[in-house]
Amino acid sequence: MTDFSQNFTESEFPKMKPENWPHRPVFVQAGSEMKVLGVADDSVENKPVPLGVPFEVESPLFKGKVLLRFRNATSDDPTSHSEYFHERKRLMQTVIQGQFKRPLKMSDVYVGSIFAQPLLGAPPPMLTSIMDAVIRQIAPGLILDLSSDKPKVICLLAGSAQSMSIDAPGNEPDMTLSEIKENVASVLGEDVGTKLKRRKQLGDPEEAACYEFDTENVYTFHNYDDAMDFGHGTMHIPMYGEYDIKPSIGRQPLSLTAVTQSGDILYDLRVWHESHHDDDDVVGVE
Repeated sequence: MTDFSQNFTESEFPKMKPENWPHRPVFVQAGSEMKVLGVADDSVENKPVPLGVPFEVESPLFKGKVLLRFRNATSDDPTSHSEYFHERKRLMQTVIQGQFKRPLKMSDVYVGSIFAQPLLGAPPPMLTSIMDAVIRQIAPGLILDLSSDKPKVICLLAGSAQSMSIDAPGNEPDMTLSEIKENVASVLGEDVGTKLKRRKQLGDPEEAACYEFDTENVYTFHNYDDAMDFGHGTMHIPMYGEYDIKPSIGRQPLSLTAVTQSGDILYDLRVWHESHHDDDDVVGVE
């Protein structure tokens, strides 16, 4: 049964006042199905996950590290932040590195944004068609669902990463590097041994079903984007310009989530924007 949103629950607006957010204008927190090790737990409501430096995560399916960089948000490592975005059009970067806790078919694991509530207003049909075409170019196997009770924009993890590396423990690449070298051929075979072949083959659910994430190796997934601006809450759409998505999603966060078709979560991060602040959220909290 396919139910991507089965374990995806609503999250509350952070208790901390936005003027005190360390990464203002965003506040990134872990979803309920994922722990952030050594940084915060569910009892610590006023501590977001880091931006610009790796942090450890664990969920029922995955244990590893995450690195997030948002161009228009304050970083915990300003120097590397400036170096990464200098002379690049990129607006964000995510690097996920770790090991799976049980084998999973590559056709079963999707990544993207899921929403716990319906959208207040889906984009106009023409704009939706343009968005669909643009996203499909960088994310084969796209599921673009903007009208259900729990909307989602997701695609196959193994087919969407700009680069992917599979390594024995201890040999994994430095996830803080600006670029991660493609390295999958030794494990997956030459049929998907280059970035182009992998994205084409593993972005197709039927082809991806022939491959599996194992539990022995360390997987590194490197993604970057020059369309989605989390700091501004906008999306750059060719032939249209900047589209402000904040009014459309309502008072809920964007998410960076990897999930199986049955709803089991690998990692789940919620990205709040200060524009969703309401004075009732932060009464008595500094």
